[in-house]
Amino acid sequence: MEEGVTAVTAEVLDPEPPVARPAAGEDRETERGLRGLVGSGSSQVGISAAMRARDAARPTDADLAEAEERLVIVRRNWVPRDEPPKR
Repeated sequence: MEEGVTAVTAEVLDPEPPVARPAAGEDRETERGLRGLVGSGSSQVGISAAMRARDAARPTDADLAEAEERLVIVRRNWVPRDEPPKR
């Protein structure tokens, strides 16, 4: 290609997409809830609410059976031992 030869191309002027902002009240409530969970201060979740959340999040027997059937565990760079560990 010769030196000094250039090509002029048209600029692309796509409009910037609008930024979606949550409603002011909604954002404040979300922020408050997150601060209660991850903040350095005391949690705003009561003991009974925390216990209910723990119980609700506990997997059922059906969940465990499905995980046992469908879950594939991949261990990268894992090499089995030559002999089993001694007891």
